[in-house]
Amino acid sequence: MQDKLSIISLLDARVHYAAEDGEVKKALDGVSLTLKAGEWLSVVGSNGGGKSTLAGLLLGFIPLSAGERNVPANLTIRGVLQQPDTQVLGDTIEEEFHFALSHLHISSEEKGKRRQEALQLVGLHHPLDTMIARLSGGQKQLLNIATALAAKPDVLIMDEPTAMLDPDARERIEGIVHAVTSHGTAVVWITHHLEEATLCDRIMAMSKGKCVYDGVPESFFYPEVTATEATSNTKPYERLQSPCEEIGLEPPFTVKTCLILKRRGRLKSVNPLRPEQLAKEAARW
Repeated sequence: MQDKLSIISLLDARVHYAAEDGEVKKALDGVSLTLKAGEWLSVVGSNGGGKSTLAGLLLGFIPLSAGERNVPANLTIRGVLQQPDTQVLGDTIEEEFHFALSHLHISSEEKGKRRQEALQLVGLHHPLDTMIARLSGGQKQLLNIATALAAKPDVLIMDEPTAMLDPDARERIEGIVHAVTSHGTAVVWITHHLEEATLCDRIMAMSKGKCVYDGVPESFFYPEVTATEATSNTKPYERLQSPCEEIGLEPPFTVKTCLILKRRGRLKSVNPLRPEQLAKEAARW
């Protein structure tokens, strides 16, 4: 991502709360982050690690206790949060788009075009006068994603966006993110489904309010092994842990399967992240 423009950054960001017992809860504790145009960043970690606080901070919903949040004045940021009902402003689908796009200096025709394109993209096919209260949780989430996409944001923050979606809808949203990042939108994708994190450009892992990993997916999911070790018969994978495992997270099924094969002396020189990649490498062996 070196050739991409940095568009938003955090420097030593801290978000502290006063807890009921009088102690200070450090929801974020010295997190630094630089996000680039067109980058897909997945944020992972256990519950309470600070992922949702990071999302709220990037969106401007949560104030800093200390540190810096640097965002250009003309940057458009949109978010899709875990609970879709918390984002609903209108009574109908049409009203929801009206509120979402009202600030944009574009024609009514352009707003209608964007609305139709966004609904088509996410696969939500309901009349515009449909009452939002009648939609399922998954359909409300698709609506929230659609209204965010219609604004054509520079940065899209997605906090567990697929939690309420079926596998087909989840795959559709993943494809949409690939498309929007290719056109320059930066996406911060917060998830506890580590299979989703294998799709991104970069992973940031959170634990107890701190960033404990920031790098490429392959190095997060696989232990660091030297070329000599990888080609030896000492089976180094039996004694090493990946950064993913070190913070108590379970690697995706594809990675776990490949690690079993590596411990048996197979697929030593490759680190597949997706099922189709593993199948291709296994077929070569």
